[in-house]
Amino acid sequence: MSKKEVGRAGDRLVSSYNDDARYDGFDVGILHEWRMLHLYPLNKIYYYLQRDALLLNKNALTSSRIKRLPSIVSKLSRFPEMKLNKMQDLGGCRAILDNVEQVYQLVDRIRASRFRHELVRTDDYMVRVKDSGYRSYHMVYAFNNSKYPNLNGLRIEMQIRTAIQHSWATAVEMVGLFRQESLKSGFGDPKWLRFFELVSELFFKVENGESLGSYNAISEELRALSVELNAFDILTAYSAVASHIEGSDKYKKGLCVIVVDTKKRNINIKNFDSSNYQLAAEMYVEHEKHCAENIDCEVAMVSVSSIDELKSAYPAYFLDTKTFLNNLSRFVF
Repeated sequence: MSKKEVGRAGDRLVSSYNDDARYDGFDVGILHEWRMLHLYPLNKIYYYLQRDALLLNKNALTSSRIKRLPSIVSKLSRFPEMKLNKMQDLGGCRAILDNVEQVYQLVDRIRASRFRHELVRTDDYMVRVKDSGYRSYHMVYAFNNSKYPNLNGLRIEMQIRTAIQHSWATAVEMVGLFRQESLKSGFGDPKWLRFFELVSELFFKVENGESLGSYNAISEELRALSVELNAFDILTAYSAVASHIEGSDKYKKGLCVIVVDTKKRNINIKNFDSSNYQLAAEMYVEHEKHCAENIDCEVAMVSVSSIDELKSAYPAYFLDTKTFLNNLSRFVF
C-alpha cells in the first residue's frame, strides 16, 4: 500500500461523503489500515507526554486516541487541499494542566527530551488564537525508530492545554454535536460562534489574572447572547441528554431525536433504528417547526455513535459542562 494509494482512497471517500453516498469498502479498508499503522508510534510518543506531564503535575489528565473515520473524512472534506496520507493528527495525545504556565513548562520539558522522534511542527494557539476562540499548544512529531523503520515518518500530534481551555473545547464540541454544526472549525450559527469566541476571550483574561474591569465589555455582550441563546439551560440539557444516552442500555445504536423544553425543564428522547432514518427525519422536522415558534424549545437529531465518538475525544471530562458554566457564571451574571 503506497502513500499515493492512501491519498487516492481518501479522495474517493471524500467524494462519497460530499455526495451523501455509501463508502466503498475497499477505500474504508485502506483508511483503516493506514490509520492503524499510527497506533504503535502513538503509544511510544504518548509515553513521553504522559511521563513528563505527571512529573510536572501529578494531577495532570492525559489521554490518547486514533482518529475515527467520520472525523477523518469530514476534516478532509473541509480542507480540500489536505490528503489522507499527509494528515498529521490521525494519532493524537493530550495533556490537561492547571494553568498556562504549566503548559509552557511541559512544552519545554518535552522539547528538551532526548528521544529520536523529530519535532516537525508547533502551533501555539494560545498566542495565535484560532478565529473560533480555540486555544491550545500543538506539537507534531515524526516517528523515528530503528525497530520498525517502515513506520518512520508517521506523524503524531500532541495537544497541551489548561483545564479551563479544555472545558471550553468540550462545550464547543457538545453544542456542535447537537446542532450538527462544526463550530470548532468556524462553521455554524453566527450567534453561537460569537458566544464561544467571547467566552474564550473571557477565560483567557481570567487565566491571566487581569482586573475585573477588563471583563466588563465582554460580559455585557456575553450576557445578552447568553440570554438570547438560552445558553445555560441548553448546555445543561445537552450534557444531561448525552450522559443519559451514553449510560443507558436502551440507546445502543441508531438515531435519537431529542426535544428540550427549557421552560418546563422537560427532555424527551425518541430512539430510532438506523433503518428508520426517514421516520426520524420526519419527526425532527415536525418538532423543528414547533421550536421555531417557541424560544424555550430546542430540538436535535444525533446518532448514538457520534456521542460515543465525542466520549472518545474527551474522556477526561466527558460532556461535563459544570466547569465551563461555573467559570462563565462567575464573570457574566
